[in-house]
Amino acid sequence: MSTDHNRDVFDSVRVAAAYVEYAGPTDGFLDRGEAAALVAAAAVARGTPVLDVGVGSGRTTALLRLMSDRYVAIDYAPNMIDAFRRNFPDLQAHVADARSLTAFADGEFGLIVFSNNGIDTVTHEERGRVLAEFRRLLADPGMLVFSTLNRNGPSFGEKPFQLSRPTQRFRFSPKRAVTAIGRRLLDPAGVVRSVRNWWSAKSRVDDRGSWAIAPLAAHDFAPFMHFTTVSDVRSLVTGAGFTIVEIFADDGSIVSADAETSSADNFTIVARK
Repeated sequence: MSTDHNRDVFDSVRVAAAYVEYAGPTDGFLDRGEAAALVAAAAVARGTPVLDVGVGSGRTTALLRLMSDRYVAIDYAPNMIDAFRRNFPDLQAHVADARSLTAFADGEFGLIVFSNNGIDTVTHEERGRVLAEFRRLLADPGMLVFSTLNRNGPSFGEKPFQLSRPTQRFRFSPKRAVTAIGRRLLDPAGVVRSVRNWWSAKSRVDDRGSWAIAPLAAHDFAPFMHFTTVSDVRSLVTGAGFTIVEIFADDGSIVSADAETSSADNFTIVARK
Protein backbone atom coordinates (compact mmCIF):
# COMPACT_ATOMS: atom_id res chain seq x y z
CA MET A 1 0.00 0.00 0.00
CA SER A 2 1.33 3.42 -0.95
CA THR A 3 0.09 6.45 0.94
CA ASP A 4 1.36 8.60 -1.93
CA HIS A 5 -0.96 6.66 -4.25
CA ASN A 6 -3.98 7.57 -2.12
CA ARG A 7 -2.90 11.20 -1.88
CA ASP A 8 -2.71 11.34 -5.68
CA VAL A 9 -6.19 9.81 -5.93
CA PHE A 10 -7.78 12.36 -3.60
CA ASP A 11 -5.78 15.23 -5.10
CA SER A 12 -7.08 14.55 -8.62
CA VAL A 13 -9.28 17.27 -10.09
CA ARG A 14 -12.03 14.71 -10.80
CA VAL A 15 -12.20 13.43 -7.21
CA ALA A 16 -12.01 16.92 -5.76
CA ALA A 17 -14.91 17.93 -8.02
CA ALA A 18 -16.88 14.90 -6.80
CA TYR A 19 -16.39 16.00 -3.21
CA VAL A 20 -17.66 19.46 -4.07
CA GLU A 21 -20.75 17.97 -5.75
CA TYR A 22 -21.59 15.11 -3.38
CA ALA A 23 -19.99 16.08 -0.07
CA GLY A 24 -20.40 19.81 -0.04
CA PRO A 25 -20.42 22.17 2.92
CA THR A 26 -24.10 21.64 3.80
CA ASP A 27 -24.55 17.87 3.39
CA GLY A 28 -24.59 17.13 7.12
CA PHE A 29 -23.52 13.97 8.90
CA LEU A 30 -22.09 11.11 6.86
CA ASP A 31 -23.97 8.53 8.92
CA ARG A 32 -25.66 8.07 12.29
CA GLY A 33 -22.47 6.82 13.87
CA GLU A 34 -20.70 10.07 13.08
CA ALA A 35 -23.61 12.08 14.48
CA ALA A 36 -23.65 10.06 17.71
CA ALA A 37 -19.88 10.35 18.09
CA LEU A 38 -19.82 14.13 17.74
CA VAL A 39 -22.66 14.49 20.21
CA ALA A 40 -20.70 12.33 22.67
CA ALA A 41 -17.53 14.40 22.19
CA ALA A 42 -19.30 17.76 22.44
CA ALA A 43 -19.87 17.56 26.18
CA VAL A 44 -16.11 17.78 26.77
CA ALA A 45 -14.89 19.59 23.66
CA ARG A 46 -17.47 22.35 23.21
CA GLY A 47 -15.80 25.77 22.88
CA THR A 48 -12.27 24.39 22.59
CA PRO A 49 -10.08 24.75 19.46
CA VAL A 50 -10.97 22.21 16.75
CA LEU A 51 -8.71 20.59 14.16
CA ASP A 52 -10.66 19.15 11.20
CA VAL A 53 -8.37 16.63 9.50
CA GLY A 54 -8.99 15.48 5.92
CA VAL A 55 -11.52 18.25 5.50
CA GLY A 56 -12.09 17.78 1.77
CA SER A 57 -14.38 20.51 0.45
CA GLY A 58 -15.80 21.23 3.92
CA ARG A 59 -18.68 18.84 4.64
CA THR A 60 -17.88 18.79 8.38
CA THR A 61 -17.09 22.49 8.75
CA ALA A 62 -20.56 23.79 9.63
CA LEU A 63 -21.10 20.84 12.00
CA LEU A 64 -17.89 21.48 13.92
CA ARG A 65 -18.27 25.24 14.01
CA LEU A 66 -21.47 24.68 15.97
CA MET A 67 -19.11 23.43 18.70
CA SER A 68 -16.47 26.13 18.46
CA ASP A 69 -15.49 29.31 16.64
CA ARG A 70 -11.83 28.32 16.94
CA TYR A 71 -11.57 26.08 13.90
CA VAL A 72 -8.66 24.95 11.70
CA ALA A 73 -8.96 22.69 8.64
CA ILE A 74 -6.26 20.57 7.01
CA ASP A 75 -6.02 18.12 4.12
CA TYR A 76 -3.02 16.54 2.44
CA ALA A 77 -4.51 17.08 -1.05
CA PRO A 78 -3.94 20.64 -2.35
CA ASN A 79 -6.95 20.43 -4.69
CA MET A 80 -9.18 19.66 -1.71
CA ILE A 81 -7.86 22.67 0.20
CA ASP A 82 -8.46 24.83 -2.87
CA ALA A 83 -12.08 23.62 -2.95
CA PHE A 84 -12.42 24.27 0.78
CA ARG A 85 -11.09 27.81 0.47
CA ARG A 86 -13.62 28.56 -2.25
CA ASN A 87 -16.39 27.47 0.12
CA PHE A 88 -14.92 29.08 3.25
CA PRO A 89 -12.52 31.87 2.25
CA ASP A 90 -12.39 33.34 5.77
CA LEU A 91 -11.40 30.17 7.65
CA GLN A 92 -7.95 28.78 8.40
CA ALA A 93 -7.04 25.95 6.02
CA HIS A 94 -3.66 24.33 5.39
CA VAL A 95 -2.17 21.58 3.25
CA ALA A 96 -0.83 19.20 5.89
CA ASP A 97 -0.22 15.48 6.35
CA ALA A 98 -1.68 13.81 9.46
CA ARG A 99 1.48 11.73 9.88
CA SER A 100 3.54 14.85 10.61
CA LEU A 101 1.82 17.93 11.98
CA THR A 102 4.88 19.89 13.07
CA ALA A 103 3.24 23.22 12.19
CA PHE A 104 0.99 22.86 15.26
CA ALA A 105 1.94 23.12 18.93
CA ASP A 106 1.60 20.52 21.66
CA GLY A 107 -1.80 20.71 23.34
CA GLU A 108 -3.14 23.22 20.81
CA PHE A 109 -6.57 21.61 20.27
CA GLY A 110 -9.41 20.37 22.43
CA LEU A 111 -11.01 18.30 19.66
CA ILE A 112 -9.53 16.55 16.63
CA VAL A 113 -11.84 15.02 14.02
CA PHE A 114 -10.68 12.77 11.17
CA SER A 115 -13.88 11.80 9.36
CA ASN A 116 -14.85 9.78 6.28
CA ASN A 117 -12.37 6.97 7.06
CA GLY A 118 -9.47 9.28 6.29
CA ILE A 119 -7.09 7.37 8.55
CA ASP A 120 -7.55 4.38 6.26
CA THR A 121 -5.55 6.07 3.51
CA VAL A 122 -2.28 5.37 5.34
CA THR A 123 -0.55 2.05 5.99
CA HIS A 124 -1.12 -0.17 9.02
CA GLU A 125 2.11 1.01 10.63
CA GLU A 126 1.45 4.68 9.88
CA ARG A 127 -1.90 4.65 11.68
CA GLY A 128 0.01 4.63 14.96
CA ARG A 129 2.06 7.63 13.83
CA VAL A 130 -1.13 9.54 13.03
CA LEU A 131 -2.62 8.85 16.45
CA ALA A 132 0.66 9.77 18.16
CA GLU A 133 0.54 13.17 16.43
CA PHE A 134 -3.09 13.63 17.44
CA ARG A 135 -2.28 12.82 21.07
CA ARG A 136 0.56 15.35 21.03
CA LEU A 137 -1.71 18.08 19.67
CA LEU A 138 -4.57 17.46 22.09
CA ALA A 139 -4.92 19.38 25.34
CA ASP A 140 -5.64 17.43 28.50
CA PRO A 141 -8.45 16.52 28.54
CA GLY A 142 -8.91 16.41 24.79
CA MET A 143 -11.23 14.43 22.54
CA LEU A 144 -10.51 12.52 19.34
CA VAL A 145 -13.19 11.40 16.86
CA PHE A 146 -12.27 9.37 13.79
CA SER A 147 -13.89 6.82 11.51
CA THR A 148 -12.42 3.67 10.01
CA LEU A 149 -13.61 0.93 7.64
CA ASN A 150 -14.52 -2.50 8.96
CA ARG A 151 -12.75 -5.60 7.62
CA ASN A 152 -15.98 -7.56 8.27
CA GLY A 153 -18.27 -4.97 6.68
CA PRO A 154 -19.78 -4.75 3.19
CA SER A 155 -17.19 -2.35 1.74
CA PHE A 156 -14.46 -4.99 2.03
CA GLY A 157 -14.18 -7.26 -1.02
CA GLU A 158 -16.47 -5.36 -3.36
CA LYS A 159 -16.21 -6.00 -7.12
CA PRO A 160 -17.09 -3.79 -10.09
CA PHE A 161 -20.02 -5.89 -11.37
CA GLN A 162 -21.66 -7.05 -8.14
CA LEU A 163 -25.44 -6.85 -7.66
CA SER A 164 -25.17 -7.17 -3.87
CA ARG A 165 -22.45 -6.15 -1.46
CA PRO A 166 -20.21 -8.66 0.34
CA THR A 167 -21.66 -9.83 3.70
CA GLN A 168 -25.17 -8.97 2.48
CA ARG A 169 -27.50 -11.79 1.41
CA PHE A 170 -27.98 -11.89 -2.36
CA ARG A 171 -31.54 -11.80 -3.59
CA PHE A 172 -32.00 -11.37 -7.33
CA SER A 173 -34.18 -8.43 -8.18
CA PRO A 174 -34.95 -7.38 -11.77
CA LYS A 175 -35.26 -3.78 -10.59
CA ARG A 176 -31.84 -3.91 -8.91
CA ALA A 177 -30.28 -5.48 -12.00
CA VAL A 178 -31.78 -2.86 -14.34
CA THR A 179 -30.64 -0.05 -12.00
CA ALA A 180 -27.08 -1.44 -11.82
CA ILE A 181 -26.84 -1.89 -15.60
CA GLY A 182 -28.35 1.55 -16.20
CA ARG A 183 -25.78 3.24 -13.98
CA ARG A 184 -22.98 1.54 -15.88
CA LEU A 185 -24.41 2.52 -19.26
CA LEU A 186 -24.58 6.15 -18.12
CA ASP A 187 -20.88 6.15 -17.21
CA PRO A 188 -18.99 3.70 -19.45
CA ALA A 189 -15.68 5.46 -18.78
CA GLY A 190 -16.23 4.94 -15.05
CA VAL A 191 -16.84 1.23 -15.66
CA VAL A 192 -13.56 0.95 -17.55
CA ARG A 193 -11.69 2.76 -14.76
CA SER A 194 -13.32 0.60 -12.09
CA VAL A 195 -12.46 -2.69 -13.78
CA ARG A 196 -8.92 -1.56 -14.58
CA ASN A 197 -8.25 -0.28 -11.05
CA TRP A 198 -9.84 -3.29 -9.35
CA TRP A 199 -7.94 -5.76 -11.53
CA SER A 200 -4.65 -3.97 -10.92
CA ALA A 201 -5.20 -3.91 -7.15
CA LYS A 202 -6.49 -7.47 -6.81
CA SER A 203 -3.05 -9.05 -6.61
CA ARG A 204 -1.92 -6.54 -3.97
CA VAL A 205 -4.66 -7.22 -1.42
CA ASP A 206 -3.10 -7.96 1.97
CA ASP A 207 -5.58 -9.68 4.29
CA ARG A 208 -4.25 -10.42 7.78
CA GLY A 209 -7.62 -11.42 9.26
CA SER A 210 -7.63 -8.80 12.02
CA TRP A 211 -6.97 -6.11 9.40
CA ALA A 212 -6.53 -5.83 5.65
CA ILE A 213 -5.40 -3.55 2.83
CA ALA A 214 -7.67 -3.62 -0.23
CA PRO A 215 -9.27 -1.40 -2.89
CA LEU A 216 -12.38 0.61 -2.06
CA ALA A 217 -15.25 0.86 -4.54
CA ALA A 218 -15.47 4.65 -4.14
CA HIS A 219 -13.86 6.71 -6.91
CA ASP A 220 -13.76 3.76 -9.34
CA PHE A 221 -11.77 1.45 -7.03
CA ALA A 222 -8.80 3.83 -7.13
CA PRO A 223 -8.22 4.21 -3.35
CA PHE A 224 -6.27 1.37 -1.70
CA MET A 225 -7.51 1.44 1.88
CA HIS A 226 -6.95 -0.04 5.32
CA PHE A 227 -9.79 -2.10 6.85
CA THR A 228 -9.83 -2.81 10.57
CA THR A 229 -11.73 -5.02 13.03
CA VAL A 230 -13.12 -4.30 16.48
CA SER A 231 -10.14 -5.90 18.20
CA ASP A 232 -7.59 -4.23 15.91
CA VAL A 233 -8.98 -0.72 16.35
CA ARG A 234 -9.19 -1.14 20.13
CA SER A 235 -5.51 -2.13 20.20
CA LEU A 236 -4.58 0.78 17.95
CA VAL A 237 -6.33 3.42 20.06
CA THR A 238 -5.31 2.17 23.49
CA GLY A 239 -1.77 1.51 22.26
CA ALA A 240 -1.51 5.15 21.27
CA GLY A 241 -2.32 6.22 24.83
CA PHE A 242 -6.02 7.03 24.44
CA THR A 243 -8.98 5.85 26.48
CA ILE A 244 -11.90 4.72 24.34
CA VAL A 245 -15.12 6.47 25.33
CA GLU A 246 -17.35 4.76 22.77
CA ILE A 247 -17.27 2.98 19.43
CA PHE A 248 -20.28 3.58 17.18
CA ALA A 249 -21.37 1.55 14.16
CA ASP A 250 -22.46 3.44 11.05
CA ASP A 251 -26.13 2.95 12.01
CA GLY A 252 -25.53 4.82 15.29
CA SER A 253 -25.59 1.76 17.54
CA ILE A 254 -22.89 1.30 20.17
CA VAL A 255 -20.38 -1.50 19.66
CA SER A 256 -20.29 -3.14 23.07
CA ALA A 257 -17.01 -3.29 24.96
CA ASP A 258 -16.98 -7.10 24.85
CA ALA A 259 -17.89 -7.43 21.15
CA GLU A 260 -15.44 -9.58 19.20
CA THR A 261 -16.80 -8.74 15.76
CA SER A 262 -19.25 -6.46 13.96
CA SER A 263 -20.91 -6.32 10.53
CA ALA A 264 -20.92 -2.49 10.47
CA ASP A 265 -19.56 -0.88 7.33
CA ASN A 266 -17.38 1.41 9.44
CA PHE A 267 -16.78 2.49 13.02
CA THR A 268 -16.57 5.97 14.49
CA ILE A 269 -14.40 6.04 17.59
CA VAL A 270 -14.62 8.59 20.37
CA ALA A 271 -11.46 8.60 22.50
CA ARG A 272 -10.12 10.76 25.31
CA LYS A 273 -6.52 11.74 25.93
